[in-house]
Amino acid sequence: MHDEWDRRVHFSPPHAAPSVAPSTVVENFTVNAFPPNKLGLSTHGSTPSKTLTYAYHGTAASMEDRPARNNTKDSADFIESKGAAINLVASAFFGRNSRKAKERFHWMFPPDKDERVASLLAWIQSVSYGLGSFGLHKFLQTRERGALVVNADYRPSKSPNEPAFDWLTYPELQKTMDRTLQESVACYDPSALVIVFVFLPSKSGNSLAIWRRKIAVPSNVRLAYQAQITQAIDSLSRDYPVYVDEIPPKSEPPSPPPKKRKWWKLWLST
Repeated sequence: MHDEWDRRVHFSPPHAAPSVAPSTVVENFTVNAFPPNKLGLSTHGSTPSKTLTYAYHGTAASMEDRPARNNTKDSADFIESKGAAINLVASAFFGRNSRKAKERFHWMFPPDKDERVASLLAWIQSVSYGLGSFGLHKFLQTRERGALVVNADYRPSKSPNEPAFDWLTYPELQKTMDRTLQESVACYDPSALVIVFVFLPSKSGNSLAIWRRKIAVPSNVRLAYQAQITQAIDSLSRDYPVYVDEIPPKSEPPSPPPKKRKWWKLWLST
């Protein structure tokens, strides 16, 4: 069968799922890893948590105050948080508060409502050349699909004017139980693109607003590492299970139209 993005999808027998809240029921299905990329942002219908209004009242300094990098700056100069930025919101990322993914991840918040988010997204675009190279190097280091993740509300103590990135591999993203996160990484070409997720936690840290950007890998960098890229891609799995904590119910088939009664039966019934 095919899914809503016209990709080949088949359901797998239940396997041991990644660590999730004990009360969570998990199903999984496998998505072909190399289809045409038609993925759009998820449109969860749930009402955002009230705590997410905190995201609209940021007071952190904007990225405009941070030193701008040359767009061709070496990828080694980007700062990594070593998990510190994600550990602050582990309950939101990995469901340790027993909440469903749709209650923890909110994809439809407009990014221009918070200065921290808007300026960070603009900064990411301005350094896209170096960031694309940086993301490719992380892929080659781990030999696994993944994404760069950055917390708009986090500043490393040693570099308070710079954002700090983390590289989350596909197995780590599975633990989030969020379909959009997983499918974004399952379906991209790691030799050509780098997926970047920018998130802003709520005041409680139990949920977060999140945005996705795609950064192109510079063609000259891709050519320089073509042999390593080929080896890394050849070692990738062809199918990626996507773990979710709930599956939307199937819509009921429409009721058949009522049969028309013959005219003589209508006459006899009068």
